[in-house]
Order: sequence, then C-alpha cells, then structure tokens
Amino acid sequence: MKKFFLKIVFLIFFSSSSFACPLLSVDIGTPVRDAQNTFEFLMAYKPDVYGKIYSAKYHAYAADYCEGSNLENTDLEVIIYDSKVAGINLVSTDSEIKNEIFNFVKNNIADPGSDAEKEDWVGYKDLSLGNLIIMYSKMDIRDEIFEVLEISNPQMMAYTTGEEVIEVNG
Repeated sequence: MKKFFLKIVFLIFFSSSSFACPLLSVDIGTPVRDAQNTFEFLMAYKPDVYGKIYSAKYHAYAADYCEGSNLENTDLEVIIYDSKVAGINLVSTDSEIKNEIFNFVKNNIADPGSDAEKEDWVGYKDLSLGNLIIMYSKMDIRDEIFEVLEISNPQMMAYTTGEEVIEVNG
C-alpha cells in the first residue's frame, strides 16, 4: 500500500511534465527490462558482466528524453545495479550555459530557491519527496560552475557513486 501511495504522490507531484519528459517517469528500482521501454540504450546492459558487484552508468543526451525541456546542453546518466535502475542524473558541464538544470528542476520538480539561481552559488538543495532522494547541486570545479540533478532512493543510493560504478560506452 505504501508503494502505491508513493507512486500516486510521484505522479501528482510531476503531473503533466512526466508525460512530456519520460526520464521522470522511470521509477528508481525499475527492472532494466522495463526501463528499456523508455531508455532504449539500456538494451546493451549485460547482467552477467556487472552482476551484484558493479553498477553500469550509461550516458545519453537529456533532450532526447525530455521534449521541450531546454536540456540541449545536458547529459543524462542512467545507473543500473543488479538489473534495476539505481539512479537517474542530469549533468551540465558547460559553464557557459547558466541554470539549464535549475530551470528544469524549478519547472518539473520543485523550486530550489532564488539563492540557487545565482551564477556564483555553489552548494546543494535537498528536494527529496517520499522515498525519492532528489538532490540539485552546483559545483565549482577549476573556476567553472557545473550543475547536477541526482535522483535515487535510500535502497539504491549507495550503488550510484564510487569505484564500483563503471562507465559504459556504446
């Protein structure tokens, strides 16, 4: 019953934007075979290669999975652990493009606040909802500001970072 309630809250929270942005409609913990309906690049996932030791991180262009989102300069990362979606990230490393992910988050998830909109702001905002861990952040790396949105849940969060996460190409 609790899982059903969380799905209803998630659908209400993301309302119509979920339909225009399929990347928000894939639940954390979804089996990879179901997530392949949205993210066709996951067809390359090989459970016998990664198993329960490694996570596989796949990359794609976010705009391809979210029409009209203005995420043209943002990468989508989908992390798979034990044949399930462990995390979905949006990453913008083009410091010339300001607040692309901020505007997406504000329009589709929650308002991170006016301080996070400032060009020189660095830090993170916890926008978690129910069983979802949703973190928006800006980082200063070598005097360039990068934006990141990370979505996971408490059960899968540990499998989204670290040396056990393998970047998958192709």
